[in-house]
Amino acid sequence: MDVYLIRHTTPDIDPGICHGRLDAPLRSGVEDRVERLAGALPQAAPITTAASRRCRGLADPLAARLGSTVTVDDRLREMDFGHWEGRPWRTIARAETDAWTRDFWNRAPPEGESYAAMHARVAAVWEALPGRGSDSAVLIAPAGPLRALITIALELPAEAILRIHVDHGGLARLSDATGGWRLEFSNR
Repeated sequence: MDVYLIRHTTPDIDPGICHGRLDAPLRSGVEDRVERLAGALPQAAPITTAASRRCRGLADPLAARLGSTVTVDDRLREMDFGHWEGRPWRTIARAETDAWTRDFWNRAPPEGESYAAMHARVAAVWEALPGRGSDSAVLIAPAGPLRALITIALELPAEAILRIHVDHGGLARLSDATGGWRLEFSNR
């Protein structure tokens, strides 16, 4: 099975704004990215996407181009930053962000979600993939869930999630053709 991971293209939000679940639309240029991605993906591969506008804004036109179906799975949503959502990072008390970064795995932003909670819900998506009856799957999501999927597939330690970079509009492929999951490429 091949699993293609795609991060949504650049959201239309000012730099420096904390956004996880904040539902920002995409900037222009999606059509060009759809054409490039369509050339790298199998025709009619099922697409599973997060419900946010930034993910659906890429998933829907890509599915139309590939002749694919789209399934929305809310477990692929970005981490919830709670009270920090939509605020400039510079306005969030340094003591709060420092405490969070010291134990990001277990600690959540105020009224938000920890990395461990996000990882657990994304792991459920990963575990369901082999039973879908297809040789390939396309998952479109924000960076956090995609990084979690990579760490799960490759059986990496939890803290590795912070060392994985996923470009806006970037494409990665995980394959189990060799008997175990491996990352064939990323950020294409």
